[in-house]
Amino acid sequence: MLRFGIVTNIDESKAQARVQFQDSDGMVSYWLSILQSKTYKDKFYILPDLGEHVVCLMDKNIEEGVILGSIYSEQDACPVVSKDKFHIRFEDGTVLEYDKSTKKLSADIKGTVDIKALNQINLTAPIITVNGSFNLEGNAQIKGNVSATGSIIDAGGNSNHHAH
Repeated sequence: MLRFGIVTNIDESKAQARVQFQDSDGMVSYWLSILQSKTYKDKFYILPDLGEHVVCLMDKNIEEGVILGSIYSEQDACPVVSKDKFHIRFEDGTVLEYDKSTKKLSADIKGTVDIKALNQINLTAPIITVNGSFNLEGNAQIKGNVSATGSIIDAGGNSNHHAH
């Protein structure tokens, strides 16, 4: 049976939570697993917040069950209204969004971005714009036209660049 409630405790190591059910005089569940998209070869991990409104599928004795996911409510409204958008907004204001209608991927990151690759990272676009400082460390080879407002600094002779 479906039950609605509020998350009261979270076990981060087991991806489980306890839920206080709204329709049963404040009864709190045993530890319930939180449904994930994948858990075998590929791993997915996301947990609800404490106080989050969730839907649970429970057995008839309300002892065993699983948290199916979170739902929007009057207190927590949808952050966007569009069938074309995939949108994630984090508590710190960071937003990741893809809009299928405009074919635009946006990331507004409120902290640091680290990208690591075992082999190489390729950026391919007709125009790449950098606002702010841009540092290349190690051996850098730039092919094609480079235009700069301000200056290009060669910090050790390891770069191969031509400003036009």
